[in-house]
Amino acid sequence: MAPILLSGLAIFFSFTIEAVTGFGCTVIALPFVTALLGMQEGIIEVTILAFLLALWIAAKNFRDIRFRTLLTIVLLMLPGLVLGQYIQNIADLSILKTLLAAFITAVSALRLGAMAIRHFRARDGQQAEREPKVRWYGYIALIAAGVVHGLFSSGGPLAIIYTSVALPDKRSFRATLCALWTVLNTFLVVSYVAGGRITSAMGGQMLCLLPFMVAGIVVGELLHHKVNDKIFLALVYVVLLATGIVMFI
Repeated sequence: MAPILLSGLAIFFSFTIEAVTGFGCTVIALPFVTALLGMQEGIIEVTILAFLLALWIAAKNFRDIRFRTLLTIVLLMLPGLVLGQYIQNIADLSILKTLLAAFITAVSALRLGAMAIRHFRARDGQQAEREPKVRWYGYIALIAAGVVHGLFSSGGPLAIIYTSVALPDKRSFRATLCALWTVLNTFLVVSYVAGGRITSAMGGQMLCLLPFMVAGIVVGELLHHKVNDKIFLALVYVVLLATGIVMFI
């Protein structure tokens, strides 16, 4: 019972974060849930619950989804998703995970630093920098995000490098990201079912974790509507930074 309860607390916290920002639940929850319930079981159970969360938010906020941006992201991430599932069978995942964590930590720290510089320049009356534009590395990050999602079901941190610039409005940002996770995780869930990887024991564990997921959604929805756009973007990068640090565990 203790592993389920502790896993539930991890689910509640991480799913609250995703209900606020639109990403983060899988990466934040996985180190704890896999340690408590097992690697394969943890990845599959968190992925399925994350799919349900994303589907709920995407359906509820359907009008806020930016479908042109969503199509761009999906088309760039899907090939990587297939490649990631292939690499999963032949590569040392611990090395890949460490490299990914280092990259995410560096990018989020740099973005937070840039935001802080713009804030203090504006406060001192200096001319504010223009809004950032999507750069070439944002598209590369999307391809890499697909690979990571195929490996760990957690490509969100890399996808944020593109999405946080392409969709500065917090409502469209969250809704479009959740639509993305719905699409990508559908492929993963179907592969789990087709491969016979979901057992009755895992189904029972997911039922026990479901109330924690629902509680996270409720709390996250309340918090999302109380945060303004600038604070929201800062929160996104803080969560990204924390995600990178957690991935070193």
